[in-house]
Amino acid sequence: MVEKLKDTSFYTNLSNIIMEISKVNDLDSAYKTLSKITGTMIETDKDFFFKVEENKVKEIFNTSYNPDIEDMVIWVNNNLDVSVFPEEELSYIFIPIVSLNTTHFIYTAITKEEDFSNEAMMLFRFLSFMFGNLFENLTLYDKILNKNLIIEKNKNFLNSILNSTNDSMVVFSENKEINFKNEKYDHLGTDIQEKLNDIIISTLDNERNQSEEIEVNDKFYSIDSNFLEFENEKNVLIVIRDISGTKELEKLKKLDKMKMEFLSMMSHELRTPLSAIKAYSDTIIDSYELLDDETLMEFFNTIQSETNHLNRLLNDLLDFSKLELKTLNLEKTNFDINELINEICNTLEDFAKKNEVNIIFDNEKSLEVFLDRTRMRQVIFNLIQNAIKYSDKRKEEKFVKIQTRTVNQELIIEIEDNSIGIKEEDKEKVFDKFYRSDTSLTYEIQGTGVGLSIVKDMVELHGGTIQLETQLGEGSKFIITVPRGVENE
Repeated sequence: MVEKLKDTSFYTNLSNIIMEISKVNDLDSAYKTLSKITGTMIETDKDFFFKVEENKVKEIFNTSYNPDIEDMVIWVNNNLDVSVFPEEELSYIFIPIVSLNTTHFIYTAITKEEDFSNEAMMLFRFLSFMFGNLFENLTLYDKILNKNLIIEKNKNFLNSILNSTNDSMVVFSENKEINFKNEKYDHLGTDIQEKLNDIIISTLDNERNQSEEIEVNDKFYSIDSNFLEFENEKNVLIVIRDISGTKELEKLKKLDKMKMEFLSMMSHELRTPLSAIKAYSDTIIDSYELLDDETLMEFFNTIQSETNHLNRLLNDLLDFSKLELKTLNLEKTNFDINELINEICNTLEDFAKKNEVNIIFDNEKSLEVFLDRTRMRQVIFNLIQNAIKYSDKRKEEKFVKIQTRTVNQELIIEIEDNSIGIKEEDKEKVFDKFYRSDTSLTYEIQGTGVGLSIVKDMVELHGGTIQLETQLGEGSKFIITVPRGVENE
């Protein structure tokens, strides 16, 4: 009988085995604990951990061994029972570590002991059983850990991809709580984040994907909202892309195109009066003696009219250039704004009659202001002239109505007409440089596309604002508000 086993009782050995196994928390320590427990039970010279695969024996830790024992290892691996093989003055103890018909390895110890009692064999079988379950659990635990590591690695890899993209991404639950967001989303700022609320509600209510573009703080964003349903829970994935650069490029291309169209229009606008002036001048020079006084006067009036038109074009270009360079200065004086409007109405009377438009302004009361008279004349003249030019030919009664009033220290001028009106989508563009509305009537009417841009700049230069109320087919109303510049009377 083994001396060590004689020194301790069977149950004490069982207790020691259970206590040592309870301390094991990984595979490496499990191998060491098995070797340690066996060493406390018997005197061992060497021990090995053999793995048998396709009848080939391999020592798990590559410890050198006598190849003669391989047949014994294979035999034990096939029989799966604790076995002792005496060999001259030594004994080989083979303990298969098995669970659920899975052989983890064959533990082999070499000892000089020769006599093993039934109690000893029972302890060896208990070791086989306990360590079989232990290795089963630890192997399963390792697999779970490895899977978790793989999952975590994949999660981190996916997060790296999502964080490396230039797009901001966020997933909202049905309760509008954030389930996921990438780093870019945190850099968006609260202004755009607050605008997502309506998009989230609409996507959840309609249960369909949506796309739209919004402008926030002079930046443009493309928003793709995707409806997601996972395990009966509704979510919204929102992808936000900053397209300001693209929009700016589109704007520059559009502006470039508009400039080219402007140059083409200017060439036409300048050529038309110059051609008329040249034609009438040549006729006068070549046929002066043949022309009667009435015809000569008609020719001179035409030349004067075209010269005035040419002068206005050049003045517009000069003003436009000064406004662009911010070199235009106001020369403010005290004057009667109503008197100025009456003067403009008289100037445009023949043009209005020609277009069958009735100009309505019956405010004879003096209204003194301190503004740049020349520039205010330019603003009001342009707006009234436009109202006449774009009158609706289909209407029997066509009018332009001008009203003035003061509110506190501000002068308000309203110029209303029943012209062709302006499309809603064009409403904000009419004050843009070089812009001309895309209608058939627009192309019939001469113009450079900078008139309303100049008007807006002139008004703002006075510290005022200009607003437009319009409806296609009904007419338009321009509302100018500027500081009056003098105390109320």
